[in-house]
Amino acid sequence: MIEIDQQKRLAAFHISDKDILLLQEHAAFARARMPQLLAELHAQFASWPEIQRALMLPDVHEARVAHWVRAAAGDLEEGFQASAERLASAFSRHGVPAYAVAVCHFTVSRAILKELGLDRPLSSGVNTHLNLGQIVRGQALASVIEKVAWFDLELLLETYARVQEEERQRALARLEGFQGTVQTIVDGVTSGAGTVTSRAEMMVGATSETSKLALTAAGASQEASYNVDGVAAAAEELSASLSDVSQQVARAAQIAGVANEAAQQTDATVQGLSGSASRIGDVVALISSIASQTNLLALNATIEAARAGDAGRGFAVVAAEVKGLAGQTAKATEEITAQVGAMQSATNNAVSAIGQIASMIGEMDRVAASMAAAIDQQRAATQEIAGNVHRAASSTQQVAGSIGGVSSAAQTAGSAAGEMLGVARLLVDQAGMLKQAMAALLTQSRAA
Repeated sequence: MIEIDQQKRLAAFHISDKDILLLQEHAAFARARMPQLLAELHAQFASWPEIQRALMLPDVHEARVAHWVRAAAGDLEEGFQASAERLASAFSRHGVPAYAVAVCHFTVSRAILKELGLDRPLSSGVNTHLNLGQIVRGQALASVIEKVAWFDLELLLETYARVQEEERQRALARLEGFQGTVQTIVDGVTSGAGTVTSRAEMMVGATSETSKLALTAAGASQEASYNVDGVAAAAEELSASLSDVSQQVARAAQIAGVANEAAQQTDATVQGLSGSASRIGDVVALISSIASQTNLLALNATIEAARAGDAGRGFAVVAAEVKGLAGQTAKATEEITAQVGAMQSATNNAVSAIGQIASMIGEMDRVAASMAAAIDQQRAATQEIAGNVHRAASSTQQVAGSIGGVSSAAQTAGSAAGEMLGVARLLVDQAGMLKQAMAALLTQSRAA
């Protein structure tokens, strides 16, 4: 059953039921010949490569064959419009332009007429073998084929336009959906770029501050390095001074040892002198005893001489002389005793003083030894300090170099942050431009 709209369209092209029956009489020809005929016609579109490529596609060729078989066979009832829509959709889907529909229709309709021998006037001399009925019937068939070709062309163009509009609407819907997606992305990019801009500005400030702090730290490290070098030099000077002091203390200890030995020898000498003084005292005591006895003998001699009278007068003179000598001897002995006592006292004092000196020298020797040990320890500690200070100086130089690297890295990071800030701002601008371009594209698409 033919649809109402289809009937109106057939009436508009003066296609009657009789015309449709005439076509249906050639349905066998259409089904048998049209697939191969359409394939053969592909070569005629060599000058239209954009059409030829599309016609040779399997789905396009199948849709054309199915539709032209129906048209040539007079199968214009229900389903013909759907067939036209499938062919128009295949054309549109593969980018076949609208003018190609008309070109294809003219080419195929002329080929059908040629296949049926209807491509020239039937009354001409070429067709003298045909009778009048055949000529009239042939002319009627040619007229029907031309009318159906125009009818089908109008249907295909209308369907093609509708398919194009539907595809445009779908594309517009996809574009609007894409615009929504792009809008979301642009909003996200704008927001992210704003965040990146803010973070980049913070990073620029932070890297600038880091660079300043690194420069300050580098200056402080350099100054510390100078100070450490000064301390190292002072430690080395102190170590050298301690070495001198240690040598002097060792020399003093050596001198103290020699003095101690000399004091001990002096003490021994004085001790011997004290012993000699004691022995002299003993001799003096003996002399004093002899003088006392001599004085007593002289006294006895004087007494005896007095008893002897004149006979003992000479003896008395000798006794008096002996008594005088004994008195002088006793007096000299007393003086010697006094001198020996003084000498013994002085010797004892000297012995005591020398003992104290020896004790002090011994103490000095012990103190000098202790000082030498302490100075050796101090010198070792000072050398260790000097070594540590040198290592600290080296470390300080390394720190200064590292800080210089940090400063350079901070400057590089600051430069990168500045570039990132510029890129973020450019990204914001580009996002805005993309948003405007999408809006303009959507407006143009709607207006098309």
